[in-house]
Amino acid sequence: MDPSGRGAGQAGLPTSQEPPASPAAAPAAAIADKALAGLHASRKLIENLLPTSRARMVGWYDPKVLAQTAWLMTLANIFGRHSDSRLIEALASQPQREFALTSEAQDGEFWLDYVSDVADGWNPTFAVASAIAEERLDVAAPNGELVATRGGQVLVFGGDEVYPYPSKAAYETRTEAPYEAAFEGAGRRPQVFAIPGNHDWYDSLVAFSRTFCRPERGFAGCRTQQTRSYFALQLPHDWWLLAIDLQLGADLDEPQVRYFREVAARMPPQARVILCVPDPQWIYEAGYPDHSSYSDGALRYVQERVLQRRVAVFLTGDLHFYKRHEREDGVQKIVSGGGGAFLHPTHAPRTDRLPGGFVERASYPDPGTSRRLTWWNLVFPFLNPRYLPIPAVLYMMSAWFASATFTPADVGSLRSALNAALEGAIRDPINGLWLILFVSAFVFFTDTHMRWYRVLGGIAHALAHLAAAFFLGWLALVATTQWLGLPFGGILQMLASAAITFFGGGIAGSVVLGLYLFVSLRVFGRHSNEAFSSLRIQDYKQWVRMRIDAAGELTIFALGIDRVPRRWSEHRSGGRSRVQASDPAATPARLIEWLTLRPLAGGGFAVRGLDQHGRRYSRDPPPG
Repeated sequence: MDPSGRGAGQAGLPTSQEPPASPAAAPAAAIADKALAGLHASRKLIENLLPTSRARMVGWYDPKVLAQTAWLMTLANIFGRHSDSRLIEALASQPQREFALTSEAQDGEFWLDYVSDVADGWNPTFAVASAIAEERLDVAAPNGELVATRGGQVLVFGGDEVYPYPSKAAYETRTEAPYEAAFEGAGRRPQVFAIPGNHDWYDSLVAFSRTFCRPERGFAGCRTQQTRSYFALQLPHDWWLLAIDLQLGADLDEPQVRYFREVAARMPPQARVILCVPDPQWIYEAGYPDHSSYSDGALRYVQERVLQRRVAVFLTGDLHFYKRHEREDGVQKIVSGGGGAFLHPTHAPRTDRLPGGFVERASYPDPGTSRRLTWWNLVFPFLNPRYLPIPAVLYMMSAWFASATFTPADVGSLRSALNAALEGAIRDPINGLWLILFVSAFVFFTDTHMRWYRVLGGIAHALAHLAAAFFLGWLALVATTQWLGLPFGGILQMLASAAITFFGGGIAGSVVLGLYLFVSLRVFGRHSNEAFSSLRIQDYKQWVRMRIDAAGELTIFALGIDRVPRRWSEHRSGGRSRVQASDPAATPARLIEWLTLRPLAGGGFAVRGLDQHGRRYSRDPPPG
């Protein structure tokens, strides 16, 4: 018998009884991680050049995406909390109680899939969707055992269901299309529920509501029931899944508070709660301890004032990786945001221990792999070629303002040119204003919760760009006047100098930014979002699959795909069209870890499982 007390080979259980892997034994997955890190930059450059009819990973540094995202974020932060009250009132007025799923169990077991942060690109989104769609999925555990799992009767989306910004077309092409293809090919249609993340809120929830809150419409051919952006699911054996909507980090609105208080009043005293939230406030609080908007006050309010009971499992996405923290009484805090968006680093910020006694128990990918991937910021221009025009323009403008103060005599000496540029910055108000705005922009960009770090880091970053722009501008003047013999200040000379600065600035500015992101993340643990969004890593995708068995125990399976397919082929069989991977380098889904929570009469949970290193473990809460 295995640790669950069932026979081998049944759904969700190991099919062999190999001894735990030795801690010193390096899993094959770790070796594969190194190879994947080493090939990422060259693969990404090739992928960016190859034509495709499917959605690519979002180019977060493309000028159009940067401009649109900045505009939507500004509008959302200014007006998001005061968005169209007609929409909010319409959602809140829709009748909605908890959804009873207690009769959905099959053979005494109830299965549920949770996936978050999807639809950045087709490859990772469909890779996860097609694995979720399978009726049965056998996955290899870290110790070599084969674990059989079943597709969930329910699929819960945990936030950020589309990238880079929401629209009717974006949801249809980036989210519904891959899931429709996956469910059609597998011939399975689970019930779907969803809560919005910050990207879903950028249009005040209009497109999200159309996609998930209209039961008559459905999603990807699947049944939907919710009419609001939050919901409660009554699961078998007194397990309840509650999913809240925190808008853009704000507190819960009054209709939502009333809804969950009414749900909590109908729960039995022994009910165990799985709380789905849009973002991991416990991680943000650890990384930004002095930033009030990143505190987990909203979660404490929900637990203590609204539900008035302990939460067994906190489940969220928003950060695009898998991390699990555990308290000694068995309470879990899980981040599962690997449903299809670019990868976030797992090594920064450090989250070994969190307030409240939570200890980190698992991380995917492992911190070593995450640190190795950080090196690819040094080839930033190759990974983000469309970003080059932005520093090109900034460098050209900076060099133009500086060279306007030069005389022909200043060109021949770097020191004379530098003195003239500094004097011009002090004397010329327009020149000085440009420098102030330039430096201020980089100070604002700096990722930190400490003011002094923001100022010093932003100034250092800005000065690096200004120094590179000045040197390029001076070199362009030398090349055009002394090497090409063009008269200083002539139209042809100025155009040639501008062209040299423009093309050189695009490359130099991208290199400086990549170096800044590398140093910030590798040394100071900052700019994790900016550094890894530039890499657009499709791999290391994951989701969580949960099972409630006949004894009322909850087993959580963390499933991952180390390398998603890049090529797909379509086949027709039995009247159904099925899209399948045709990439021999892709890896199948595997088990990251599994753990089982057994409720105890006095409160808390006994925990047993298999960790990501292939070791079995068992933990009981302390007495009292």
